[in-house]
Amino acid sequence: MLIAKSITLFILAGLCEIGGGYLVWIWLRENRSL
Repeated sequence: MLIAKSITLFILAGLCEIGGGYLVWIWLRENRSL
């Protein structure tokens, strides 16, 4: 039970990190005039 919960949290954290990095990359590409 504890292992499954840890794996789930690890996967969710990974998805959030990848999604956040992707959103930042899109934002930087579209808003180059900073």
